[in-house]
Amino acid sequence: MGRRCYHYQIEVFFDKKRSKCQIGTIDAEYVNSGDNKDSFHFMSDKMVLVAFRSKKYIDGQILSNNQNSIYTQLLKGLLFYYSMSEDFPTIKEIEITRKYTRLKDYNYLECNSDLIQPIISSLKKTLFFDKSKIEVLFEETTKGAAIRIALSYWLKGVASTERYYKFEHLWKAYDRLFMYHGNLPKGVDCMIVLRTLIIDNESLFLESKAITNAYCMNDLRRFRWRNCILNDYNTPNKTEAFKNFILRYHDSRIMNLFSSILPYREANLNSIDLLARVRNHISTHLTVSSDIELVALLSLKYAYYVRNKMFHGEIPDSTFKVHETNEDFEIDKLNELLSALIFELLNNNCILR
Repeated sequence: MGRRCYHYQIEVFFDKKRSKCQIGTIDAEYVNSGDNKDSFHFMSDKMVLVAFRSKKYIDGQILSNNQNSIYTQLLKGLLFYYSMSEDFPTIKEIEITRKYTRLKDYNYLECNSDLIQPIISSLKKTLFFDKSKIEVLFEETTKGAAIRIALSYWLKGVASTERYYKFEHLWKAYDRLFMYHGNLPKGVDCMIVLRTLIIDNESLFLESKAITNAYCMNDLRRFRWRNCILNDYNTPNKTEAFKNFILRYHDSRIMNLFSSILPYREANLNSIDLLARVRNHISTHLTVSSDIELVALLSLKYAYYVRNKMFHGEIPDSTFKVHETNEDFEIDKLNELLSALIFELLNNNCILR
């Protein structure tokens, strides 16, 4: 690679000072950087990216071409600044200067033409990242890329007040994390791997457990469990899978839910002599408490069912309605849980592969 003789300085100015964003300097690699690194300088009211490149970018190439390395570095810095902030910053202006040995500095004119705010929201955050744990987003690794993608969708999701937009973005963030961690071709197999990870690390998911532990049985029964079961186990050939699904859980609240939905598949279970085993499993776990299992059941099994119905166009657009419905209730509940759970996975990303 040629000698890096062009010095680019990108300054992003924000609408106000934010003390939590005054982090200082972070050096980070970029694609095909070798031993070279860019430097990010995080101040309370601005972020500065300093990059040396062998390529001479002309006006219009840096902010409008998402394939160049300076642009992708800029997005890393913005993700970090937005993650550290207690709210959702507004960009006031951007200045880019190119310096070259013994030549006059060149100031780019493109910087504030057609500027798009990454996030527009007046909401305040309730969950705050540990700086040292989220710095992985600067890495040029498969993990760093997964964290950046998931974080971008999580930020857009939690900043939104539109419940179905929020669900779509939270699910995409969750999808990126379990696909990365599972590292398998099929999403359902990756979800199984993530389920194990969540259950084995229960102590890291206190926010998520607090949400589901507040549910009473009436709250849980408002979810469409019957529809979920009839959809996922819609033929007699899936009876063995239905049995295995029930036997994976032990929490008493889940057992009570299973008792209520069992009649819809009793005949299938009885036809291959599995009904007694399933009934016995449910009855022997009616006093067992396993809080984290409800987090896994709702965020994976149930949210995946809802996601498929919506994203595959199997139901009418959920926003085309004249009054709030039970569907809105469950989306709000899933959004609350996914917001917390994805945050906890991002903030404890050391447990991911």
